[in-house]
Amino acid sequence: MMFIMASKGSYLELSIGIALFQSGAPYSIANGFDRDNFGDKEDRADIGNPKMPLDTRAVIFPGCSTGYQNPDTGACVTPSQVHWLEGTGFPNASTVGRNTVRTGGTNNWDLNLTKAIRLEDARRLELRWEALNAFNHLQYVNVPANSVVNSLPGRFLNWNFTAAGIRSMWVQAQLVF
Repeated sequence: MMFIMASKGSYLELSIGIALFQSGAPYSIANGFDRDNFGDKEDRADIGNPKMPLDTRAVIFPGCSTGYQNPDTGACVTPSQVHWLEGTGFPNASTVGRNTVRTGGTNNWDLNLTKAIRLEDARRLELRWEALNAFNHLQYVNVPANSVVNSLPGRFLNWNFTAAGIRSMWVQAQLVF
Protein backbone atom coordinates (compact mmCIF):
# COMPACT_ATOMS: atom_id res chain seq x y z
CA MET A 1 0.00 0.00 0.00
CA MET A 2 1.39 3.41 -0.94
CA PHE A 3 0.24 6.99 -0.33
CA ILE A 4 1.75 9.91 -2.28
CA MET A 5 1.26 13.65 -1.71
CA ALA A 6 2.92 16.09 -4.13
CA SER A 7 3.45 19.84 -4.29
CA LYS A 8 5.67 22.02 -6.53
CA GLY A 9 8.46 19.62 -7.39
CA SER A 10 8.55 17.72 -4.10
CA TYR A 11 6.60 14.77 -2.86
CA LEU A 12 5.93 12.77 0.30
CA GLU A 13 5.46 9.02 0.04
CA LEU A 14 4.34 6.61 2.77
CA SER A 15 4.73 2.96 1.91
CA ILE A 16 3.65 -0.05 3.94
CA GLY A 17 6.26 -2.43 2.62
CA ILE A 18 5.35 -5.64 4.41
CA ALA A 19 2.60 -6.54 6.83
CA LEU A 20 2.94 -10.08 8.12
CA PHE A 21 0.44 -11.94 10.29
CA GLN A 22 1.06 -15.61 11.05
CA SER A 23 -0.19 -18.11 13.55
CA GLY A 24 2.50 -19.80 15.59
CA ALA A 25 4.43 -22.90 14.58
CA PRO A 26 3.36 -26.18 16.23
CA TYR A 27 5.63 -28.00 18.64
CA SER A 28 5.44 -30.90 21.10
CA ILE A 29 5.87 -31.10 24.86
CA ALA A 30 8.89 -33.31 25.50
CA ASN A 31 9.12 -35.76 28.35
CA GLY A 32 12.83 -35.16 28.81
CA PHE A 33 14.17 -38.69 28.67
CA ASP A 34 13.71 -41.99 26.81
CA ARG A 35 10.56 -43.24 28.55
CA ASP A 36 10.00 -46.32 26.34
CA ASN A 37 13.68 -47.46 26.14
CA PHE A 38 13.78 -47.29 22.33
CA GLY A 39 16.96 -45.18 22.38
CA ASP A 40 15.47 -41.89 21.23
CA LYS A 41 14.82 -38.66 23.12
CA GLU A 42 11.66 -37.76 21.19
CA ASP A 43 9.18 -39.14 23.73
CA ARG A 44 6.35 -36.88 24.84
CA ALA A 45 4.96 -36.13 28.29
CA ASP A 46 1.61 -37.16 29.77
CA ILE A 47 -1.32 -34.84 30.42
CA GLY A 48 -2.35 -34.41 34.05
CA ASN A 49 -5.29 -31.99 34.21
CA PRO A 50 -5.94 -30.15 30.92
CA LYS A 51 -7.88 -27.43 32.80
CA MET A 52 -4.79 -26.32 34.74
CA PRO A 53 -2.51 -23.53 33.39
CA LEU A 54 -0.41 -24.60 30.42
CA ASP A 55 2.89 -23.83 32.18
CA THR A 56 2.36 -26.17 35.16
CA ARG A 57 4.24 -29.48 35.34
CA ALA A 58 5.22 -32.29 37.67
CA VAL A 59 8.14 -34.72 37.72
CA ILE A 60 8.33 -38.05 39.50
CA PHE A 61 9.76 -37.48 42.97
CA PRO A 62 9.81 -40.34 45.50
CA GLY A 63 10.34 -37.85 48.36
CA CYS A 64 6.73 -36.66 48.05
CA SER A 65 3.79 -38.64 49.39
CA THR A 66 1.95 -37.95 46.11
CA GLY A 67 4.91 -39.23 44.05
CA TYR A 68 5.17 -35.95 42.10
CA GLN A 69 6.87 -32.60 42.62
CA ASN A 70 6.48 -29.33 40.73
CA PRO A 71 10.10 -28.40 39.87
CA ASP A 72 9.16 -24.73 39.50
CA THR A 73 7.81 -24.35 43.05
CA GLY A 74 9.36 -27.36 44.83
CA ALA A 75 5.90 -28.31 46.17
CA CYS A 76 4.51 -31.83 46.23
CA VAL A 77 1.55 -32.02 43.83
CA THR A 78 -0.98 -34.49 42.50
CA PRO A 79 -1.54 -35.11 38.78
CA SER A 80 -4.81 -33.16 39.00
CA GLN A 81 -2.92 -29.99 40.08
CA VAL A 82 -0.73 -29.65 36.96
CA HIS A 83 -1.20 -29.69 33.20
CA TRP A 84 1.84 -31.82 32.26
CA LEU A 85 3.33 -34.93 33.91
CA GLU A 86 6.57 -36.80 33.48
CA GLY A 87 5.49 -39.99 31.74
CA THR A 88 6.91 -43.47 32.23
CA GLY A 89 6.73 -46.62 30.15
CA PHE A 90 5.17 -46.78 26.73
CA PRO A 91 2.95 -43.94 25.51
CA ASN A 92 -0.67 -44.41 26.54
CA ALA A 93 -4.02 -42.63 26.43
CA SER A 94 -2.65 -39.86 28.71
CA THR A 95 0.36 -39.11 26.49
CA VAL A 96 0.12 -35.77 24.71
CA GLY A 97 -0.10 -35.80 20.93
CA ARG A 98 2.55 -34.55 18.55
CA ASN A 99 2.58 -30.77 17.76
CA THR A 100 -0.29 -29.94 20.10
CA VAL A 101 1.04 -26.54 21.27
CA ARG A 102 1.81 -23.46 19.14
CA THR A 103 4.26 -20.61 19.43
CA GLY A 104 2.79 -17.13 19.76
CA GLY A 105 2.98 -16.14 16.11
CA THR A 106 3.83 -12.99 14.20
CA ASN A 107 2.23 -9.54 13.98
CA ASN A 108 4.68 -7.40 12.05
CA TRP A 109 4.47 -4.10 10.11
CA ASP A 110 7.39 -2.70 8.10
CA LEU A 111 7.01 0.94 6.97
CA ASN A 112 8.98 3.57 5.10
CA LEU A 113 8.43 7.29 4.63
CA THR A 114 10.18 9.19 1.85
CA LYS A 115 10.29 12.96 1.34
CA ALA A 116 11.82 14.42 -1.83
CA ILE A 117 12.68 18.14 -1.83
CA ARG A 118 13.49 19.86 -5.13
CA LEU A 119 16.57 22.04 -4.79
CA GLU A 120 17.36 23.43 -8.25
CA ASP A 121 17.03 22.22 -11.83
CA ALA A 122 17.57 18.46 -11.71
CA ARG A 123 18.80 18.31 -8.14
CA ARG A 124 16.79 17.09 -5.23
CA LEU A 125 17.31 15.96 -1.64
CA GLU A 126 15.63 12.69 -0.67
CA LEU A 127 15.03 11.85 2.99
CA ARG A 128 13.94 8.34 3.87
CA TRP A 129 12.85 6.83 7.20
CA GLU A 130 12.43 3.06 7.45
CA ALA A 131 11.10 0.99 10.34
CA LEU A 132 11.05 -2.78 10.70
CA ASN A 133 8.37 -3.91 13.15
CA ALA A 134 7.24 -0.28 13.30
CA PHE A 135 4.66 -0.80 16.06
CA ASN A 136 7.15 -2.81 18.19
CA HIS A 137 4.89 -5.85 18.64
CA LEU A 138 6.55 -8.72 20.44
CA GLN A 139 7.07 -11.66 18.11
CA TYR A 140 6.78 -14.94 20.00
CA VAL A 141 8.16 -17.12 17.24
CA ASN A 142 10.69 -19.21 19.18
CA VAL A 143 9.79 -22.44 20.95
CA PRO A 144 10.00 -22.01 24.75
CA ALA A 145 11.70 -24.55 27.00
CA ASN A 146 9.37 -27.52 26.54
CA SER A 147 10.94 -30.42 28.44
CA VAL A 148 8.93 -31.43 31.51
CA VAL A 149 11.99 -32.96 33.20
CA ASN A 150 14.93 -30.90 31.89
CA SER A 151 13.64 -27.29 31.72
CA LEU A 152 15.12 -24.97 34.33
CA PRO A 153 12.81 -23.78 37.14
CA GLY A 154 10.72 -20.86 35.92
CA ARG A 155 11.59 -21.43 32.25
CA PHE A 156 9.12 -24.20 31.29
CA LEU A 157 6.78 -22.74 28.62
CA ASN A 158 7.77 -19.23 29.73
CA TRP A 159 7.22 -16.85 26.80
CA ASN A 160 9.42 -14.16 28.39
CA PHE A 161 12.46 -16.04 27.10
CA THR A 162 11.19 -16.38 23.51
CA ALA A 163 10.27 -12.83 22.47
CA ALA A 164 11.96 -11.60 19.32
CA GLY A 165 11.42 -8.94 16.71
CA ILE A 166 12.32 -5.65 18.36
CA ARG A 167 11.73 -2.50 16.33
CA SER A 168 14.65 -1.20 14.30
CA MET A 169 14.65 2.13 12.46
CA TRP A 170 17.05 4.15 10.36
CA VAL A 171 17.12 7.42 8.43
CA GLN A 172 18.82 8.03 5.10
CA ALA A 173 19.61 11.24 3.22
CA GLN A 174 20.52 11.24 -0.45
CA LEU A 175 21.43 14.09 -2.78
CA VAL A 176 20.35 13.28 -6.35
CA PHE A 177 21.91 15.28 -9.21
